Amino acid sequence: MAKSLLVLIEGTDELLPVAKGIGARRIDGSIYHWRADASGDMPETYISCTGVGTQRSYDCTKKRIAECNPGLVVSAGTFGAIVGGVEMTQWMINARTRMLANASEQRAPRETLNGDTSQAHVQRLREGFSAIGGKWVDGLLVCVGDVPLFHEDEKAKIAHDNDAIGVDMETFGIAKASHEAGVPWLTARVCVDTPAVPLPDFGALNHTTGRPYYGRLFKWIALHPIKCVPTLYGLWKLVNVYGRQLAELIRTGHLKP
Repeated sequence: MAKSLLVLIEGTDELLPVAKGIGARRIDGSIYHWRADASGDMPETYISCTGVGTQRSYDCTKKRIAECNPGLVVSAGTFGAIVGGVEMTQWMINARTRMLANASEQRAPRETLNGDTSQAHVQRLREGFSAIGGKWVDGLLVCVGDVPLFHEDEKAKIAHDNDAIGVDMETFGIAKASHEAGVPWLTARVCVDTPAVPLPDFGALNHTTGRPYYGRLFKWIALHPIKCVPTLYGLWKLVNVYGRQLAELIRTGHLKP
């Protein structure tokens, strides 16, 4: 029996365009968990929202693997570039991630995972993405747990100390749970901020939905009335384009287990 594809995304804003694009339906009415039947080249696909942070992503992945029995797990959504030369809209497509210690331990490296069994999947996704006109990057993606990076000098230090190019908060947890279960995994994330164009500082994200707290968002809008519309629209458009691209690659079998 063919195994399923499991796609894990931090927040519902990034999840919904993908679910819509592959015709997925909610599982038990939940906005956080979706499923689509296999069709043509598209495998049976499950999509779940992990929430924010390494521990949440690990727990979610472990639970969903037990329920879905996937043949491939994808860490999807967004990442931040911490070096120059990476452009917004470029994807990180590989199977490499490193967990860093918390801020009090000066973000020292803890553990690195390489998805050695995932390389055929990585190559197939890269070829498919290039075929639709996309650009991808390869480099180390470090994971900072549950406390995000706010300062560009800290990002630059982490990039230098780890020879890394990007950062997120979920991929290591997803990779760790997949590795423990013996399931191939890969990263397919889009760059949404760079040292030259950082994300607006909304403060901490809601750990369940992956969205900013609305009070902080509205305060930022009030403080930046001129640039808020193009900034928020640009982020919304980028995430929706990414969602449609990822859905197309799922439908065409480029993420088939």
